[in-house]
Amino acid sequence: MTGSIAQRGDEAAVRAGTTKAYRAQIAYQPALDGVRAVAVVMVLLFHGGISWMGGGYFGVSVFFTLSGYLITSLLFTEFDSTSRISPGAFYVRRAKRLLPASVVCLSAVSLLATGNAWLGANHLKRDLLGSLGQVANWVRLFAGESYVDVQNKTAGIRSPLDHYWSLAIEEQFYWIWPVAFFALARLAHRKGVSVSAVLGVCTLGFAASAPIISAVWGSDAAYWATPARAGEILIGALVAVLVLERRVSARRWMAPLALVVVLGFGVFLPTASGPAYDGAFPLLAIASATLLLGLQRPGAVRTVLSIRPLVALGRISYGVYLYHLPIYLFVTPDRSGLRGWPLFALRIVVTMVVATASHWLIERPIRRASWTGLRTALTGAGATLVVGSVIAVVPVAAANYWGVSAASSSRAAIPVGAASTPLVVRAAVPIPTPTSNPTSNPTSTPDAVLSPSPSTWAQLARPVRILVVGDSTAQATGHGLIEWAGAHPTLAQVSLAISPGCGFVRGGRVASDGKVPFKASCDALLDQALPRDLRQLQPDVVMMLVWARDQAPRTWSKAEGELTPHDPVYLTRLVHDYRAIMTEVSATSMARVVWVRPPRGDNYWNGTDTPFTDESAHVIVEGVMHQMVDEFAGRAEFVDLRKWMETDGVAFDHAARPDGLHFTPAAALDVAERWLGAQLIRAATRSVTVSASAPPPAG
Repeated sequence: MTGSIAQRGDEAAVRAGTTKAYRAQIAYQPALDGVRAVAVVMVLLFHGGISWMGGGYFGVSVFFTLSGYLITSLLFTEFDSTSRISPGAFYVRRAKRLLPASVVCLSAVSLLATGNAWLGANHLKRDLLGSLGQVANWVRLFAGESYVDVQNKTAGIRSPLDHYWSLAIEEQFYWIWPVAFFALARLAHRKGVSVSAVLGVCTLGFAASAPIISAVWGSDAAYWATPARAGEILIGALVAVLVLERRVSARRWMAPLALVVVLGFGVFLPTASGPAYDGAFPLLAIASATLLLGLQRPGAVRTVLSIRPLVALGRISYGVYLYHLPIYLFVTPDRSGLRGWPLFALRIVVTMVVATASHWLIERPIRRASWTGLRTALTGAGATLVVGSVIAVVPVAAANYWGVSAASSSRAAIPVGAASTPLVVRAAVPIPTPTSNPTSNPTSTPDAVLSPSPSTWAQLARPVRILVVGDSTAQATGHGLIEWAGAHPTLAQVSLAISPGCGFVRGGRVASDGKVPFKASCDALLDQALPRDLRQLQPDVVMMLVWARDQAPRTWSKAEGELTPHDPVYLTRLVHDYRAIMTEVSATSMARVVWVRPPRGDNYWNGTDTPFTDESAHVIVEGVMHQMVDEFAGRAEFVDLRKWMETDGVAFDHAARPDGLHFTPAAALDVAERWLGAQLIRAATRSVTVSASAPPPAG
């Protein structure tokens, strides 16, 4: 976080700058390092998943305001003494302060990416280039969101560069502010008014624009767009000028009250909603600005924030902020063997060690080096070229890691226009079993109820036709069935009717969808694609699998508000829509419907709790599945994939489900071969009798 630059470091950088006409200096205030320490701790707790620091992202806003205060203090002092500002010297100081550690961080993330260290970071190369180009916030804003992005948020999966958006905002501010401040100061002198008066109007304009941006372009723009966040930086700039012009004075109550409010925002602001996402950041930043003003007066808060440990943390806080998220995501429970507070403590220790080493070995020596502007520019260009070359070798991730090739899908697919030939059993043959189990290490033997199959397979006159219907969980699982069917072409054919983020409950809006058109895609699947596939493919088995879409909090109307499966109205609609899809399948084909209990979706290695992992809601949805089995006796059954996975051990295998939910292709094939395929074949043949006169098997 660039606002973590210590003012002492800024003075040193200025003294080492290229301009000899003027050397700006401001008095060092240890308590401001303490403010940085408080802000970075808020961020560390927030990104560490500490539940009571759900608004810890406000620490970024504190950095913004502090950064505006410090930078503008230097610029005002320079202008007040010389009536000019040297943008070139300013840019040299910023480059020497910010680029070294950033280059090291981006290079490390890129090199680790070549070893597949960042599972689930599906836009890493894009994020690396955006971070290197100081436009990470705009890249995220204009890229929009895919299903995988939303899924990753739900599962707690992040990119190691998710925090670079805030660095980009400050860097963009630094490019513009020296020239803009000089223009504002010159205008104030020509008009015969104070610099603070002109700056106050500018600050008010940007602060007022934030809620307008939120209303017109949405909460994402209010959070990521530079104009929406500039108000927080300018409020700090305004306080700096007011203090230096001696137009305000600190009161005894300011620092204590403001510190309580800042910490209160960290504890009480909603994590993913609320005023901060409605354009209220500039208003909230008044608390940070009041704290900075209050610290200009001696008092208990200034004394506490000036203690040596806080000052030491403040001095390295730029590196702490820069390195902490990649370290958090690399030091996983899987790699460390730790969870909970011990894991958090380990991450903090590693972050502090890396940030301290970076400060003393890289950042401080370069910041104090007496380089010319040309040398700084050439060094920066060379470093950028090196990082760009490293980024070039980063593999471009697929849209999702659980996909399979189109060739595999078509090879195993049910032929379009398949005749409604009855499924006939000819004889019995041995069960095909896998030669190895590369993705799972069973911890115990599955119980008798979940035993994979009888001791023999039924040899069939034609392959069993399996249609997999559901969301991305069904897609990932279905891809394993496709590969399994491709290896056993006389046994099964598999086609998918899926739409990521699609469940079987109709209508309404799920708040977490954001901009992704889940509903439109799901409607197209259930109203058009599924009826067509039932008619054209004539499946023997329709496998229904959806993870948690049908338990997600949903709003059908403003009058009802947001409902969950615990609400009777929601449950009534859930039963109605499940019954409707059962009726559709029964009326269109002779298929047997297999309702699959989905695997547990929270990350055992992450511990993220969301509405999608609400066990009580899962129980309600699974109860409706059982109700459908009872109502449509002989046409439906329930298969407990979750219980088998947890009994077998694959549920706890990070390599099998990197995001805690979706199988990799290899793991999905393993599950299909060792258990799921048998369940579907058994469902298809449950009511079929052996016929000695049946025709030879197909294929």
